[in-house]
Amino acid sequence: MENKEEKIILAKLNDKIRLCKTKNKLVNTEFLNMYQENIIRKELERIKAKNYILTGGYSEAESKILIMYPEKITEEIAKENITNIIKVIKIQLPNEQKGKYQHRDYLGTIMQFGLERERIGDIIVYEDEAYVIVLSENAQYIKDSLQTTKKFKKSKIEIIDIVEMKVKKPEFEEIKISVNSQRLDNFISEICKISRSETTRLIESELVSINCKIETKQTKTVEIGDVLIIRGKGKFIVSDFLDINRKGKQVVIVKKYK
Repeated sequence: MENKEEKIILAKLNDKIRLCKTKNKLVNTEFLNMYQENIIRKELERIKAKNYILTGGYSEAESKILIMYPEKITEEIAKENITNIIKVIKIQLPNEQKGKYQHRDYLGTIMQFGLERERIGDIIVYEDEAYVIVLSENAQYIKDSLQTTKKFKKSKIEIIDIVEMKVKKPEFEEIKISVNSQRLDNFISEICKISRSETTRLIESELVSINCKIETKQTKTVEIGDVLIIRGKGKFIVSDFLDINRKGKQVVIVKKYK
């Protein structure tokens, strides 16, 4: 059964499908999180859609856009258009600021410019520079706005094509936990090493999400590949289920994003 959020996502998708067909042209969405992407993937599979691309600009991207193209355009041509739809803002920090900023510093600054989060894709952060993936129509505005901020006024900021971006694969710290069941509350309690009452508070306070969807059901089943974000605790991916231990608990490998 569809909830309100799913209905909105599907309505927007159907609008894009109609526009692509009636105008006979390539169309794209804003950036999608994992939850939105999963819903759209299932719907595209259901209707047996073929002429589309889901991309965030590089293979490990978490935030992606959907590009739909009509029959007259080949997949090769559609892929060539990615560089016109997505741009990257490269921020090179001065020597005195190297290592000073993290992902939240870049995102927090950009969000002050009045844009919706969906206008911004992944942000890849290094010690001396960062790459912010954005929709091309917002690139110049974000670049100019960043240059006026106190944080980045001394930085070298430029707009580059996605192929020029320096890609960094996610880094993880591996954690091994043991759970009684695949319930969400079991995972949160073991990952964070907190009591059940504290776990309940986190979930009921809407501080926990699975695949970018806030989850308030403690009994929600956690599966391999699920990404858990626990506000104030970190971001984790459920990597593998191992054997049952001597206490009858399921041993699970969880990777924490660094």
